[in-house]
Amino acid sequence: MRQTTFIKTLGFSLLTATLLVGCGGSSDSTTGTGTEGGDNTEGSGSNIPYLRDNHANYSEHGSAQIPAPTKDANAKSINWTIAATTEEGAFKLAEHINYMDAKLQEDENPRAFDKLFLMEAYMKFNRYYTTSVEQSSTNVVVSKNANTACAYEVISAHSDAVSGDFFGRGDITQNYSVIAEGILASSACNDVRTSVETYILERQK
Repeated sequence: MRQTTFIKTLGFSLLTATLLVGCGGSSDSTTGTGTEGGDNTEGSGSNIPYLRDNHANYSEHGSAQIPAPTKDANAKSINWTIAATTEEGAFKLAEHINYMDAKLQEDENPRAFDKLFLMEAYMKFNRYYTTSVEQSSTNVVVSKNANTACAYEVISAHSDAVSGDFFGRGDITQNYSVIAEGILASSACNDVRTSVETYILERQK
């Protein structure tokens, strides 16, 4: 229970300590993970090397399957219950997600070479979605809730990347800019397209 309480408050302390969001360029979030394009995603709390080396030690809760999100497009929500093989593994994952989420809230840009992560940073900083992370023993529960269709498409694409490339293969090298371009061109993003394009143009490295 003490660890659960600690994780619930971790996001607030990370904000104060100037920490990070998204899965990096050598990389999620989910969700994500890495250091490409000059991004500083390997700082204290990102846990990227650990997560990369131990990606196969996470599974969907109650099975041996690769962790996959449960999506509800109508509610614009994405939920994960991820089981780690150890409490340390669960803590490292929860800390990583909170660390990255804090960076996005601070208007910083992990993986600034990748348009999908820049879009997610825009959505987080402008409060188009929320993130909740809780750890209990070896389980990590992650919930993301969007308030626009465009934000939902962004967090949904990120969750697919984390599930398939990261948890599935430990691959943290992919660039999801093409996926982001498709989302941005969709009708779901009509209202924010110009603002997001400007944000990307100013920040992409």
